[in-house]
This record gives sequence, structure tokens and C-alpha cells, in this order.
Amino acid sequence: MTTMQNQIQIANISEELTRLWDEEQGQKKIRASLFNLIFYVQKSAKVAFYQKLIKSVVSKFPCRVLCIINDTQSKEEYLRTSVSSETLGKEELQIYCEIIQIEVAGKFVERVPFIVLPQIIPDLPVYLLWTQDPSLESTVLPHLEPLANRIIFDSESTRDLQNYSRSVLSLMHRFHCTIGDLNWSALSGWRQIFVQVFNTQETFLSLAQSTLIRIQYNRTEMNFQKHALIEAAYLQAWLASRMNWKFQSIEVDEGNVRLTYKSPMKDLVILLTPQEVETQPTGAILSIEIESAKNKGVYTFKRHPQSRQIFIQYHDKDYCQIPYSTVLKGAPEGQEILEEIFYPSGGKHYRDMLEILATTPWRHE
Repeated sequence: MTTMQNQIQIANISEELTRLWDEEQGQKKIRASLFNLIFYVQKSAKVAFYQKLIKSVVSKFPCRVLCIINDTQSKEEYLRTSVSSETLGKEELQIYCEIIQIEVAGKFVERVPFIVLPQIIPDLPVYLLWTQDPSLESTVLPHLEPLANRIIFDSESTRDLQNYSRSVLSLMHRFHCTIGDLNWSALSGWRQIFVQVFNTQETFLSLAQSTLIRIQYNRTEMNFQKHALIEAAYLQAWLASRMNWKFQSIEVDEGNVRLTYKSPMKDLVILLTPQEVETQPTGAILSIEIESAKNKGVYTFKRHPQSRQIFIQYHDKDYCQIPYSTVLKGAPEGQEILEEIFYPSGGKHYRDMLEILATTPWRHE
């Protein structure tokens, strides 16, 4: 249950929080917060998606949420604040936490960090979910970063993966906090599958001698999801970084991407092609096919259209393996933020992947 949001004066935020506390105490509810969650988004159709995402976090882990919505398209300049509470549990086991919303437009965005700071609960971790391209924002982020224990980016917001990757790499060197990425976390299951399949010298050599890799991704359109290509781009760049493949060229045509890499053993081509599957989330990897020069082997990975089950098969000129299946591990689609808060994944593999993307002149609309 969420209380209604009423617009209040900035100076009255603390007073309103106290009033909510008094009301909830009268109903035998306990106020609780495990951490502070700051959420920054530009006003768009995707605001509702992120708000739903935040509620899913709060429903499992009570926290104080500070939601910043920046309307970059507004001709009016304004700064509005509101406070609400989210109640968890049932009957006598109910707890509640606060949600502070800041809506801003125009030059008032410069005041946002000074509103946020007094509302952070001391001695608790601070996680910042930043849903805009960090290379395009220099007003709020530099002030909030020193407060954060971890920053989680959503690369879906960017139109230029090369610029985005260079920007995040630069921030990783400058920022004191750890960095995560929702789309990188979404690939954790696929990364685990590759580790399981290519876990012997023979299978690793088959991957190293790849000549052609086809990755199909879901391009089913949603009004808040514009860049379905991100996960596929991340996956191929991660493979390139692990195998020491060097980028050569790229061709992009209406979502179809052809990349060429130079490997220590043989040059190869990676094709990213869109499909439309209504039962799968936008951007989800649907299938992967790897052709290898070693024994002319072919690995096939195909996702079940209505589940997280992955069908796996291998065959070559002399042998055909019995097909088997495994489950795509990791958080369900749309819940990646839970993994990034408690199990951050932005380590060396993430950094290496960004370095590959930073060399790729890849701009998507």
C-alpha cells in the first residue's frame, strides 16, 4: 500500500516525514530502512517502468527512496517535492518506508543535490540508480557520486555505446564508489552458460577458433524500451574481451549488425540480428550459433520462447552430441537492480567489455 503524494514545500519535507511516522505508529507499523536508494530519471514514458522497478525493490527490501525526475523538455522551470510511504507485510508484521519525490525542470536542477543531502539517512549505504547517459549530464551526478557507495547505470538510455563506454570507463577511474550496469547484470545467466559449456581445453579451443557467431535478440517494441540491441552488443564485446579478439570493422543496418574481429588464430564475423517474440522481454538474447574451424563444429544455444530454459546442442563433421537444456540463471528480467545492489558485477570483465565497446564506432538510434 502506498499513501497519496501531496506536493509540499521543500522546507517541510522533514516535517512531513515526521507526520507520516506519527500516523503509521498509530497503526502499529514499524519504520525501517536497510539503505538509501537515490533514483534519477529524465521525464519520459519510461518513468512508470522505473517507478514500478523501485517498488519491487522496496517490497523486498525496505529502504528510503529519493526519486529525482528531471523534465528536460519543459519550457517551464519548476521544483516540486512530495512525500509518500510504502507499507510492507500484513497485519501485525507491517513495516513502512518513505519515498521522497523531487520533480525538477530548467535551472532548478542545480538545487537538487542540496535537497537530497539532508534527506539521506546517516550510517546507511547509499545506492544511486542513474538511468541517463552519464556522458551527457554534468550537473547532478558529480554532486551525488561522493555520497554513493555504488552507482548503477542503465545503458539503455544511451544512443552512442562508444561514447557511453568511454564515459563509464573514465568514471570508474575517478569515482570512489563501485559501478554496476543493469544490462550487464541481465547477461549474468548467459555468461555462466558459456563458462559451463566451454570449460575444457577442447571446447575452449573450439570457441577460440570461431569463424562465425550469430546472435539473435528480441526487438519487440515497447514505448519505454528504445534500444533493444544493448544486451547483444554487451555479449559479443564480452566474448571478444575474453578471447582477445581485436575489433576490425562494423556495419549497422536497421538493427542488423555485422562486426569483424581479428583473432590470434583466425578472423571471424559476429552477426547480431533482430527477431520479434512477443513472449520475451525486449532486448533478450533469443539464440546464439557458433561455427568453429575446429572440426567444423557448431554450437547452438536457443531460448525457449516462454521461459528461461536454454536448449544446447553441439555437432561437427564426426560427432553429434545429444541435446540438453539448462536454466538461465540470475535475476528475472526487470529485477536486475536487486542483483546489482547486493551482488555487484561491475568488475574486471565489465571493464574489459567496455574497453572493447570504446573502440567500436557504433551509434544506434
